[in-house]
Amino acid sequence: MTAEAGPSSGLTRVPDLWFTDGSLIVRAENTISRVSGAVLAARSSVFQDMLSFPQPGSPTTLEAETFDGVPIVELQDLAAEVEPFLRAIFDSSFFMPPPSAPQLSDILAIVRLSNKYDIQYLFRRAISHLAKTYPTELPPFLEHLNHYPTGFESLKSTPDAHLQVLRVLHEVNALWLLPAAYARAAKCLPARLFSAASWPLLPEPIKLKLHLAHAHQARHIITIVHAVGGEPDTDTCVAPASCPLEILSVVTALLEQVGQVDMEFNFFDVKDIFLPSVWEDLGAPMCARCMAHRAQAVEGSMRTVWEALPGNLGLPPWEELKKMREAAMGG
Repeated sequence: MTAEAGPSSGLTRVPDLWFTDGSLIVRAENTISRVSGAVLAARSSVFQDMLSFPQPGSPTTLEAETFDGVPIVELQDLAAEVEPFLRAIFDSSFFMPPPSAPQLSDILAIVRLSNKYDIQYLFRRAISHLAKTYPTELPPFLEHLNHYPTGFESLKSTPDAHLQVLRVLHEVNALWLLPAAYARAAKCLPARLFSAASWPLLPEPIKLKLHLAHAHQARHIITIVHAVGGEPDTDTCVAPASCPLEILSVVTALLEQVGQVDMEFNFFDVKDIFLPSVWEDLGAPMCARCMAHRAQAVEGSMRTVWEALPGNLGLPPWEELKKMREAAMGG
């Protein structure tokens, strides 16, 4: 919502966050909202402490100045983040639980500030919106790998969105979402990631993990080549004269696809290589038994890579990450 101009102070108000009976004005940069200080204090232990006993160096500053006779509290946060955060608190319809579809930028703002100001119900709600896109289990990850839900379209159009997700998840310590987030980000070409506007601002440890994600993805492609390639099983193959050539053609097609400079390829995209439509496009009449055997081998390879993913990124193992999730989400 566009903020409207205020008096000669140079501040602008957010109309939908300007309640005439509000007892507190929240300022972020040059944007102000008039809200209930009692509600903020009831929702947030940080606001409760700050409004009761303002402390120097706290994330908020309660100023002696007022606006229209109402005291001002200034947040050291971006106005673009504070606005959806306050909307989530004061407008019950703005940030509903799934299956509602808020914008990714709003989710990230809310998860960051709800963590910073200790509003646990909002934090858990924001995390629940991210969990479908960044799951801790392989089957849902594969199901949604190339799907961008409503509100998450920016992940498809710009690498900056991936970098923002990684930065915020690290900041709020939602480590259990990070393996899937890095795996998704690694689908972006390194050149696109490294030239993104937000890349220079990214903390060095996150940059290192992205380099690791790309390096391990390249290494795992060899794992898939071994899973797809190899001689057919002579005991089960019904076309031993033609299947070896068809197996070779599949491996070649896979390597050619991955080798395209402008191809954004994720290791887990190989899940689709044995779909009938893909198989027909490759023109490979391999016998059904060899196809099934290789599909099983690819599935096993993906499970192995998935289980190793957190460790490859320097994160705790899945079992520990899932315990962190349960603790943060209340079981």
